[in-house]
Parts: sequence; C-alpha cells; structure tokens
Amino acid sequence: MATTNPSNTAPRRFPLWAKIALAVFVVLLVIALAAPYFLNVDRYRDTIAQAIEMQTGRHVTLGKIQARFLPQLGFVVKDLHIGNPQGFPAGDLVAADEIRGNLALGPLLHGTIHLNSLDLVRPKLTLVTDSSGKDNYTFPSSPSAQKMPQNARSAAPGASARSDEASPGVSLDQIDSILLTDAEVLLGSTVRGVVAPSADAKGINVTMHNFAVSPMRVHDWQADSNLSGVTLALGGWSAPIAFHSGQVTLSGGKLDAQFVANLAKASDIKGTLSIPDVEHAQVNFEMSASELDIDKLMAAVGGEAGGSSAAPAKAADPPSGPSELVARGHINIEKIIAKPYTVGPANAEIRVFTDRAELWPISIGMYGGTLQVSSRVDRVTTPARFTANVQMRNLNVAKVLQVSPSARGKMGGTGELDLQLLGKMSDAWAKTLSGTGKFAVRNGHLPGVNLGGAAQSLERLSGAGGDTPFTVLEGDINIASQRVSSKQIHLDSPSGTVDLRGSVGFDGSLDYQGQVSVNPGAVAGSGALGSIVGGLMGSRVGKITVPITLGGTIENPKVQPGNGIPSFAPPASASGAAPSSAPSGQPAAPQNPLDTLKNLFKKP
Repeated sequence: MATTNPSNTAPRRFPLWAKIALAVFVVLLVIALAAPYFLNVDRYRDTIAQAIEMQTGRHVTLGKIQARFLPQLGFVVKDLHIGNPQGFPAGDLVAADEIRGNLALGPLLHGTIHLNSLDLVRPKLTLVTDSSGKDNYTFPSSPSAQKMPQNARSAAPGASARSDEASPGVSLDQIDSILLTDAEVLLGSTVRGVVAPSADAKGINVTMHNFAVSPMRVHDWQADSNLSGVTLALGGWSAPIAFHSGQVTLSGGKLDAQFVANLAKASDIKGTLSIPDVEHAQVNFEMSASELDIDKLMAAVGGEAGGSSAAPAKAADPPSGPSELVARGHINIEKIIAKPYTVGPANAEIRVFTDRAELWPISIGMYGGTLQVSSRVDRVTTPARFTANVQMRNLNVAKVLQVSPSARGKMGGTGELDLQLLGKMSDAWAKTLSGTGKFAVRNGHLPGVNLGGAAQSLERLSGAGGDTPFTVLEGDINIASQRVSSKQIHLDSPSGTVDLRGSVGFDGSLDYQGQVSVNPGAVAGSGALGSIVGGLMGSRVGKITVPITLGGTIENPKVQPGNGIPSFAPPASASGAAPSSAPSGQPAAPQNPLDTLKNLFKKP
C-alpha cells in the first residue's frame, strides 16, 4: 500500500475572499492617497473661515486647504490669520505658517466640526490691552450672536459677499488637543492707535487638551509647556531673559509655573508663578537669586534692543478704567553688586495694579546697616510718575568709603538718612527728580582734618595729619534742578564746630560757604606756635570763627578762605553769658577783630 508523503502535497491556494479583500484594500489605499489631489476641498475655505468667525467674533483669513485621508481624515491649511476685534489697531490676534488638523467623521456628517487634534506650526499670538483695560483676546460669551463688520469680511481676498446675519451651516465644536510648535507670544498696549510691544517670548512649545469652543469653557482647558530654550525680550532691553528650564501647566482654570532663567546676563533667577483663575488673571509670584549685577542689568535696560522684535516701549496712554490688582509677589536676592559696592541680602514686596505699581517695603542690608525703601509708580500721567521714601539706619560710613579709592579713609561714624523723592519715569528723569530729607553721621571722626589749623592761618584752613573726632554731622537735604542743596550742615566736635550751606551737583561739583569755629584749646596742640597762641588766647578768647568756602568736586575738594575775616568771641562767664561793658539794656559796641587780636598780647 502506497503511503502519502506530506512533503509532496500540493501548496495550499490563497483563498479567493482574501484576494478580494486585499484588492479592495489596495484600491481604497490608492483612492485615499489620490483623492486629495482630485477633491477640491479648498472651495470650502470661506465656509470654514466664516464658521470660525461666528464662533470667535474675529475676522479670519485662511490659506489654501488640502484634504488628507491617511492615517486619518484631516486637512492642511497653509496660512492662518485671526484678526483683532473692533476698536483695536489693524493686525492679528493669531497667525500661523501652517495648520494640520484631524477631523472626527461622525460629527462632520451632522454639520459640526470636531477636531481630534490641531497642530499650529510657528504660530504668533499678539495679546494687546488698551488704556481702558480692554483686551483683544477675551472672546464674547455668544460669538455667534456677534455681528461681523461687513468691511472686515470683504477685506479678505476671495471672500464671498454675505450678509452679517448669514450662517455658514456648520459650527466649530471642540478641539481635543492643540500643539503649538515654535510659538511666539507678544504682549503690548495701544499707544495713539498703534501697538507698542512690551514683551516678546519666542521658542514656546505648548500642548493643550479639552479646548472647548462652543461654548468657550476656559476652565476645562488643560495645557503644559516646557520652558527650556524659551527667550523673553522686554521692550527697551538689549539682552533677553533666557530660560534654562521650567514647566508651565494649566488645569481647572489655574496656571502654575516654575522656572530657572538668566536675567539679561545679570543674574540667574529661580521663580514660581501662579494664576488662580486665568479668566480673572491675577498673578502671584516668588523669585530669588544668589547674586544680581546692577551694572550689567542697567547696561541691558539702557541699551538698544538689538535684534529683538520687542521694540523699545513707548509711553502708554494713561489707564482710564478702575484700579485693579494685576500681580503681587516677593523677590529675594542674597547679594547685589554695583561696583565697587556689594550689599545684601535684599527683599522686596511688589504689587502691580492697572494704574500703578507699589514696592513696599524694599529692605537691603548695607555695611552694618539697613536701607528700607517704599516706592510707587503711577501711570495716571504721561510719563509715569514715581515717589519713594528712603530710610537708612546704622550705616558704617568707614566701610562704605573703604571700597572707593578716592573716598577711602575720609570719614568714620554711623550714618542715617531720611529722604522723600518725586520724579517722572523718562529718559530725563534726573531733570525731574526732586526731594527733601535729612541726614546725620554720629560718633565719627575726620582723619587728616585738624580744626585747630583754622586758628593758625587764614590761608590754610585745615591741618594735615590730624584727626578730628565729632559727635554729630547733620544737615537738611533739598533736591531740585539736578543739585542737592542744604540750608544748614552742622558738625559738632570737641575741637569746635563747622557750619555750611550750599549744594553739590549730580555731576559732583561742590559749592558751599560757611565757617569753622575752633575752641582755643584745640590750637594748643597744633605745633609750637599753636601752643603759644593757644596759651595767650585761652583766658581771653572763648571761640575763634573763620569763614570758609568749599568748592571743586567730590573727588577733588578745594577749601579756601571765605568772605570776611576771623572773629574772636570772649569766654563765657560762669552763668554762661558773655561779659559785656555796655550799660544795661544797650547792645555792646562791636569790636574790630584785629584790635581784639592785638589786645591778646597786652598785659592785663
């Protein structure tokens, strides 16, 4: 009986139904690949644009539209522009180089556009606020009820003429996810009918979910973004803020962010930011830094905004709406460098309103003491006006002067300052600065200054090599016309007193007049001649007063004789009243100071 060899059996034939299914699949694949080239979906461009217009209340312009069937039903739009609302300058709220979307087929059959995903390539969002507080990014509660301006529709090339009440027959429902790739966000305000940029962020990548459009349910939106590589250019700054790392999340209407960034090459800062309700944005923030270089920061603020699309900010129109809190936060910096000085730590509380900004208080540790500043910037005028209250306590004056070669060793003591300032935020701020206050240095000394020298020579009013201790050096301050003037500066020392009046300019120029009053005992230790003169004067002269002028500059002061000649006051009596030979009730006859000097050498 012959056996059957399995290896010799005939090969199994491919089932007919499988061949048919394969052929159908190939045909469908060819149709799906070829259909976009034969179907003219671009003819629906105006219909789709108007559907978006009716939902957003904004004029919409779309570029060429192409259909896509694989890997799922979708489209590609080569260009997108969503314009600003009425009342704002011409321009776009949103623009993008390309849009790629995937559609849900079921809702589309019922006239509803439901997007499974939407990718925007290199989009740009321009968020603008006007002087009344209105913005271009808040959408109406019922966009479909808003009437689009007829001239806005006809302005788009190829736009079909429709009445304001016309309905496109389709509506935009929801977008499950939105991806923004290499996005740019520009913030600005309207200034005399044009947009003045204040900040421009580039390199942003954002993924959003549950983007409900009809109705616009912002609290349902979810988003996250990695801040690594993002740059933020501020109006008027020559260097941007570059983010090293960070994350932004949006969920349940709340936005949270953490970041590490380089502040215009002046500092590396860490921070957190929170907006509890994005529909009623009020920002809370915390920032800290180990070091801040003021010189680099001021160079960035004062430089030209090279290469930045955020041009130097123009003066915005004063706000006309109610005052509302926009942001509040705390800043902490361990060390602040402004060569040759280094101070810190510094802490500041900041509150930003729609019409003003408040810094209260700013506290800075400074050479054994504390500097406290409370400041306010008001935008109710153009340019904005600022005020500040400055208070300094327990400053080690010798340590402050030690770091400056030109001032090193010129004074010691404990300083204090109270000052109120007022000015305007403009390039000419120094011309507008004014203020009043007072200062004092207590329990100090003046190395290299010998008040006794004032009694020895009318031409040489300070004795080198001495050291004059003083109990207080104090005076008033008045700032105006780029000068700091004082009606009375008084120094009280065991050796005598100094009284000055005059001013110092912002350029360092000195212009003071006054007098030095020396006790005769101070002359006794001023050389052989001083010992003789001091001994002769001791019993007959209570005080020697010499007029002086102080000119030159802070770096190179010049002391010269003032108007008039020295005067000599007799010693006080035991009761404290100066003796007088004039009859009771009559003023004493004035004496010639030269005669007084001669009388010192007469025998009693």
